[in-house]
Amino acid sequence: MTRQNPGIFKKRVAVRYSLYLAIFFGLTFFGSAADAKGLFSKEKLAGDENVPWKITAKSLSYDQETSVYRAKGDVLIVRGDQSLSAREAMYNRRTGVAKVSGAVRLKSGDDILTGERGVFNLRDQTGKIENGCLFLKQNHYYLSGGTMEKIGKSTYVIKKCRLTTCNGENPAWSITGSEVKVTIEGYGQVKHAAFRVKGWPFLYVPYMIFPAKTKRQTGLLPPRIGYSNRNGADLEIPFFWAISEQTDATLYERYLSRRGYMQGLEFRYVAGSGSEGNFLLDFLRDRKEEKDMTDPDEQEISPFERNNQNRFWFRGRADQDMLFGVTARLDVDLVSDQDYLREFQGGQFGYAARPDLAEVSQRPVEERYAPTRRSALRLSKEWRNISVQALSSYHQRPEDPPNDRTPQPLAGMEATIVPGSFHVFPAYLGLDSDYDYIWREEGAKGHRLSLSPDLRFPWKMANGYLEVEPSFRYTLDTHWLDESEPGLDDSAVKGAYEAACRVSANMDRIYDTGWETATRLKHRIWPALTYRYRVPHGDKEEKPWFDPIDQEGRINQVTMSLENYLDARLEDGKGHVRYRQWATFTLSQGYDIDEATEERLPGERKEPWTPLTADLLVTPFKHLDFRGNGQWDHYDHDFSAGSLSLDFSVPRTGDRMDHYGLDFIYAKDSTRSLGFDWDLNLLYGFSTGMSYQRDLLVDDSIYTRYWVGYKRQCWGVRVSLAKEDDDTRIMLLFNLLGLGDIGTSANVGK
Repeated sequence: MTRQNPGIFKKRVAVRYSLYLAIFFGLTFFGSAADAKGLFSKEKLAGDENVPWKITAKSLSYDQETSVYRAKGDVLIVRGDQSLSAREAMYNRRTGVAKVSGAVRLKSGDDILTGERGVFNLRDQTGKIENGCLFLKQNHYYLSGGTMEKIGKSTYVIKKCRLTTCNGENPAWSITGSEVKVTIEGYGQVKHAAFRVKGWPFLYVPYMIFPAKTKRQTGLLPPRIGYSNRNGADLEIPFFWAISEQTDATLYERYLSRRGYMQGLEFRYVAGSGSEGNFLLDFLRDRKEEKDMTDPDEQEISPFERNNQNRFWFRGRADQDMLFGVTARLDVDLVSDQDYLREFQGGQFGYAARPDLAEVSQRPVEERYAPTRRSALRLSKEWRNISVQALSSYHQRPEDPPNDRTPQPLAGMEATIVPGSFHVFPAYLGLDSDYDYIWREEGAKGHRLSLSPDLRFPWKMANGYLEVEPSFRYTLDTHWLDESEPGLDDSAVKGAYEAACRVSANMDRIYDTGWETATRLKHRIWPALTYRYRVPHGDKEEKPWFDPIDQEGRINQVTMSLENYLDARLEDGKGHVRYRQWATFTLSQGYDIDEATEERLPGERKEPWTPLTADLLVTPFKHLDFRGNGQWDHYDHDFSAGSLSLDFSVPRTGDRMDHYGLDFIYAKDSTRSLGFDWDLNLLYGFSTGMSYQRDLLVDDSIYTRYWVGYKRQCWGVRVSLAKEDDDTRIMLLFNLLGLGDIGTSANVGK
């Protein structure tokens, strides 16, 4: 969650306050026109000339000798959603000076500026208001000052300034300054700034300078402070650098008292609607150069040794539109050692608090326990029926094993021809082809080429309710090595013939309902029967090299499936119609003909039926998502695999939301984990939450976190306790409305 320090908060509020002063001086008091003809009439004034000002008062007068207009008693000036009220108003046509006094109140939209009296020079656009208070509703800011003065075209001065988001005369917290001077698109100065709790000074800064620009600006970001028994004291100070309109960067300077300095960099660019990138690099010159393999805590991180002092993690995502319609997709993920992410990624102030590349780029990132880190570059060009892609990828083994035999497809090409129809023949022809050059540190290196033409004959009968689609495919796979490898031929060719036929029916029925906004429900059923026959051919003695064609082997199988869809037609009271898919449910099962007809030794059991697979998705409401799938083994009379997830939210008053989550994953004899979480809003401002994940096979907790919170109108506090991998951490966070979370964390050991 974003956190803001008092300096940055004051900077942003000062900028926004200045903009409202500009509105106040420039628009409400009749712009820069010195001629006040019609000042107290219904004629149009400065601002939007299409919208007239409406001015009322108990008495209106004009002194021709002094050229002074006067309005007294319940003065009200209104235009659109802007209004100004006061007891008295006066304008001198010769000097261009306007004065208002007595309960001055300016309302612009939902924002309100009040004061005792104001004096404004409409010719040079200067002026001031005394004992003023500005309320900005969007973030619930109150900004008050003894005097609020505009002394130049874009320069403002606030004397005895106080800022808070709390209601009432004695706020729970506030930020004060003896004087704030700010120039729009320039810099601001604050004298004697103090953060106060119930009026008592808590943090004091005698003088500070800040940039006061309405655009992105270079400057310090809120610091992060923490402590752990592994790293010691932890302090990180980020610095934002607005390089240009299309590029910016964040520098993370982090000091860990037991590990040393860690430098971080996040670089972002936007070069167009389809061209943008985000890259992050973190580097640590670790004081702990060698891993102590006799320490059980070190071994628990990973069972591998580590003796590197320079440690880093470089990751990034980039999308780039290039010439001739070519698009590029770059993924980078490199780490110095297998322990780095496990030591530094988690926690309140770890990499988990950095931008989420998977969320930003909509492409997955390897999780921290993954055995490899994948980097790849893909170039693609699309035509109407043809797609060509060039791909290079590298899979890093962070533990850097000796004689690494990991295959690396450093260069490859894929070409796909989308099935197209013959004009005189009811058939569709397509082609899949790909080429790879595979390199290894140790082991076979060489080339692989695959071609797969595909021919389909789709037929629709019975007015489209019945579909029949025979298809034929042949796959040719060949490889040749750069140099001989024991047990492998220098070159080999394999192939596979495949024939299939799918018969499906499309049936649906519509039901009229009266369930709130759901006026109709449509139930669609697609039963299907698919037969697939595949026979590989070639040198059967050839050992697998890379992605061998015979990994599927021979197939002679019939698959039955039943797909169900439930769609709702929703109509609100105004007649607006929208559609939402409420649920899907699919059943499928295969029958292996070869398994059923093949001879078996006495006592051996035939198992031609594949597990019965079921998939369910239920999303009838915006705040409900239920998913489940499972595989039932007929022969063991047990589930072989399955998963279950539930996400449910309950809206509450005040834009609050209760959340419940449940996840269960099961794979027979290998995986059985349970996780659940909840966030609840209780009475009197209290709230509580928990997240928990447990490995049921080893009967041990993976992750546990509890928290309790309390929230008032403008502040809140949260205490949380988290335990992961026998590491226990307690965190204390204060939330100040408008400032965000400010807090610290400490590792309390096992």
